[in-house]
Amino acid sequence: MHLSPSRAALLLALSSAALPALAQTSPWSVRAGVAAIRFDTRSTVELPTGSVFPGGDIHIKNNTAAALEIGYALTPDWTLRTALGTPPTTTLTNAGTLPAAPTGTLGKIRYAPLMLTATYDLGNLGPVRPYVGAGISYVWVMKTYDGDIAGLKADNAWGSVLQAGIDIPLSPQWSLFLDARKVFVKTTARGTVPAFGNVPGTARVKLDPSIYVVGVGYRF
Repeated sequence: MHLSPSRAALLLALSSAALPALAQTSPWSVRAGVAAIRFDTRSTVELPTGSVFPGGDIHIKNNTAAALEIGYALTPDWTLRTALGTPPTTTLTNAGTLPAAPTGTLGKIRYAPLMLTATYDLGNLGPVRPYVGAGISYVWVMKTYDGDIAGLKADNAWGSVLQAGIDIPLSPQWSLFLDARKVFVKTTARGTVPAFGNVPGTARVKLDPSIYVVGVGYRF
């Protein structure tokens, strides 16, 4: 097929206009890594009479879990991020003046954390790209295991999240990242203590974990 000079020039112009669109990156990204979950627990233990057990407290064991995040760039600066992880299991033990009955291990809880945040890119700072953000969290209590407390139950809980981190680009698609989140969340746990004659009790627990994640990211 023979192209006239005018048609060839038009085809070249259309191709040149299409190249920037083809070169644009997808708004989707994914990041995966290892998360260290460090609880900052404060609790109030209530007796059947409604009074507070003086000095009673509950300690929650820290966890490590695999973490996954899916991101969607709303603008060049704003990114919506959904983060979740493999469900870890944490151990509850007595603390403060709360007596051991009889082992000190109150029970275990398997939970699934989910977070939705929006982050703002602060621009390049040398070889790294820092960002900050905030959002909401949801903790789904998947299963509870009895210990010194029988019939252990814990409520699912909503909370808020503050977030900050850095991306370290390795290529246009690949990067390393460091991410830190502070979650503000509280829940209620309840059960009975067979060693004390099946005395029922309720604990109102502020979990407030700090979550640190290191891993790799890929932008589509």
